[in-house]
Amino acid sequence: MSMVSLLLSSFYQYCIEILPYFLFAALITSLIQAYVNLNLLRRFLTGSKLAPVFTASFGGLLPLCSCSMVPVAQLINHLSKNYSSVVAFLMVAPVVSPITVALTYGFFGLKMALLRVFATLVFALVVAYAMDVLFKKNKGPSLHITAGQKSEKKAEIFVKSLRYNLFFTGRYLLIGIAIASLIKTFVPIQVVKYIAGSPLSYPLISLVSIPIYVCSGEDVPIAKALVQIGFTHGNAFTFMLASSGICMPTILAVKSFLPSRVVFAYAVSWFLLSTLLGFAIDVLF
Repeated sequence: MSMVSLLLSSFYQYCIEILPYFLFAALITSLIQAYVNLNLLRRFLTGSKLAPVFTASFGGLLPLCSCSMVPVAQLINHLSKNYSSVVAFLMVAPVVSPITVALTYGFFGLKMALLRVFATLVFALVVAYAMDVLFKKNKGPSLHITAGQKSEKKAEIFVKSLRYNLFFTGRYLLIGIAIASLIKTFVPIQVVKYIAGSPLSYPLISLVSIPIYVCSGEDVPIAKALVQIGFTHGNAFTFMLASSGICMPTILAVKSFLPSRVVFAYAVSWFLLSTLLGFAIDVLF
């Protein structure tokens, strides 16, 4: 198969894996924006110091991947006066879910499953509250949110919200998918196995994993296969966190509604989390 065929095949496969989740999340989010009274949620997100704890826990209960979480994250961002709530949600939602935790337990055992949950939650909250101190939020463009409008008005809001979610955020998603397809085609991950277990392997796997999009639990069987060809359990854990926690489509999509400095800090935080936890697993276990 030629490189062009491989590239097109990768792009098609990414679209098949990502877009259904994204479309579903965009639809649900648009329905919430139009038909649900969000006054209580808005007051909680704007007036409580525990809002990041709520959004992180909320993210851990939803079966979302790193791309399908974007419309929900966008809604949280518009309801919040700071970045801590949305960052907590973004860091937890793609990595901790009932599906991924169950798969991690099945493939790697209880220790790694619990570490995936609690280390991610703790780290996400530390980063979220740090964002609250480092970056002050400016008032952004208003989002179409209803609190008791007439039915025809609600329908208009739903259409406008859905159009925005699909076409504005979606275009960044497609650009990211194209970039991820290029990297997957021309940068083979097999080169990493030659340094498996060395101190450099963890940051290198984190870097290589970022453009390799995996969807809602798909990272776990891939990580198991990496162990079978010679990677350490810590290397595999680094791959699971980096590949599912943040990817190129997510970075570009999130950049459509968060400042570049916040997106950069968010990406660096994920790089540190995946690298340090992978190294810790091999040292401790």
